[in-house]
Amino acid sequence: MRGQENLPELSLPPTVVAGHLRTCAEELSALLRGEGSAASLGELSEVVTQLVAGQHALSHALAGLAGRMDVRNPALATVPPSEVEVLTEVLQAAACAVSCSAEELADAEPLFEFTSESAGPDTRV
Repeated sequence: MRGQENLPELSLPPTVVAGHLRTCAEELSALLRGEGSAASLGELSEVVTQLVAGQHALSHALAGLAGRMDVRNPALATVPPSEVEVLTEVLQAAACAVSCSAEELADAEPLFEFTSESAGPDTRV
C-alpha cells in the first residue's frame, strides 16, 4: 500500500495469531448458526469468498508447520525420527484436506452468487 513503505513490519507470535483466528472462527460460527441477526445474501456470498481465501491461508500455514517438523532439523534431534515423520505426515495431510475443502467451497461460489442474484442480494436470511 502507498504511504506504508516506512512502517515497521509487525510480527505477532504464532500463538497470538492462532488464538485470534480461533476467536474469529467461533464468532463467525455463532453468527451463521443463527445465534446472531440475519445477514443479507450479498453479505453471505462475501463470507463464502472470505472463507475460501482463509482456508487457502490455513492450508499454507499447516504446510509451513509441516515444513518446520523436518527430521533434519537439529532442534528435533532428541525426538525419534519416526515420530517426527508421522507428525509431518499428519500436518501435510491436514494441509491437503483444508486445501481440498477450500476448492470444494470455491466450486460453490458461483451457485451462492446465483442464489444471491436470484433472490436479491439484500434478501436477509
